[in-house]
Amino acid sequence: MSPSDIQIEVFGKTDVGLIREHNEDNLLVADLGGGFKESELDEPAVLSLSDRGVLFLVCDGMGGAAAGEVASQMAVDVVFDVLAAAQPQPRDGFARTLRRAVETANDRIFQQSRDNQNERGMGTTCTAAALNDDTLVVAQIGDSRCYVFRGGRLIQVTKDQSLAWQLIEAGAMTPEDAKAFEHANIILQALGVQERVDVVLSQVKLCRGDVMVLCSDGLHGPVVDQEIQAVLSAESDLKKAAEGLLQKALERDGPDNITVVLARFGGMSLVEPGQDDQLGFVGYDPGREPASQGGLGASANDRAWSRGSIEAGGTGAGSSSEDVAEGDFNRLTGSRQNPALEAAGQDQDGGANQKGRAASRKAQSPSARDPDFGPSPRNGKSVIALFFLALLAATAGGIFVLKCERNQALRSEATKP
Repeated sequence: MSPSDIQIEVFGKTDVGLIREHNEDNLLVADLGGGFKESELDEPAVLSLSDRGVLFLVCDGMGGAAAGEVASQMAVDVVFDVLAAAQPQPRDGFARTLRRAVETANDRIFQQSRDNQNERGMGTTCTAAALNDDTLVVAQIGDSRCYVFRGGRLIQVTKDQSLAWQLIEAGAMTPEDAKAFEHANIILQALGVQERVDVVLSQVKLCRGDVMVLCSDGLHGPVVDQEIQAVLSAESDLKKAAEGLLQKALERDGPDNITVVLARFGGMSLVEPGQDDQLGFVGYDPGREPASQGGLGASANDRAWSRGSIEAGGTGAGSSSEDVAEGDFNRLTGSRQNPALEAAGQDQDGGANQKGRAASRKAQSPSARDPDFGPSPRNGKSVIALFFLALLAATAGGIFVLKCERNQALRSEATKP
């Protein structure tokens, strides 16, 4: 197969929304071989896939003041720089480089957050989709999403790293419950708020005519998947479709920054979609970095998480439950991920760095769309252990990431006598 036969039409756009004072989202569309690198497009662009590959990236920053914007921009810059510096390589090596790029971004953001008081606690989600052949490789941190629209169906191909998602998969919460879940703003990983992250990789074998959707929760929060699907079904022009999606989020009060990247894949090298195609989350393990390419990213990836690392105020209580809960978390996510995370820092006023999501937020369960996402049966102990972990996080603080700061209106209201 000649990668140059694959043609990609792409459009990306971001909007501050109606509540936020500034935009902490960032996006990137880049030809890693050089010649094209854009953070927002006025018109759709057409790229030919080179042997170095193409990168699509959405990051949703958090951290108060302008720190979230700094974190998301750093993630975009570092991920691109690491991938662009790599030589052409087969898919497994390409995927390992993508993973290392995201880990390196975490290292840089974490270090800058520690070194600069005004940026203390900043972080960002990161959903990076890249390809150098006919398979899309996706690296995931946080709750921004990647979908594929094929044959009139929109299928999510990433898993949100959020408390609500894990409770749905554990069978402890229904999709309807998740729509009104008061802790929907809790995510389990973010770049920059912990020393190490476990990048979750997945893959999608592309078909001719597939449309990839990358978006922040400013879109998939207020706009449910069926509505996104309807827009893509009705509008083949990528610019008009993206603007229509942004408008739908704004019509739901635009509670957060909104970002979307749409990419349509074509070329005779891609097969035609079939009626029985199965789409969904497909985990991808490209192996470890060769020793000669170890470096910072590889060592971070190769270090196993240690049990009992939850920072719960130094208490030893519930250590056996930590083991149970960690094991349950790993089974739910299919990864080595440790749920112990530090919370995002405080804003400049010293207040807790969190925001309430709009009451109208819709949480759509993938189990209604694809059997690969269906809740797996859990025994009572595993569900209880998961709830215990959530309660431990809430009481001890500094474990889960509370995504996005309070908006200024909420802070002002809280300070009134």
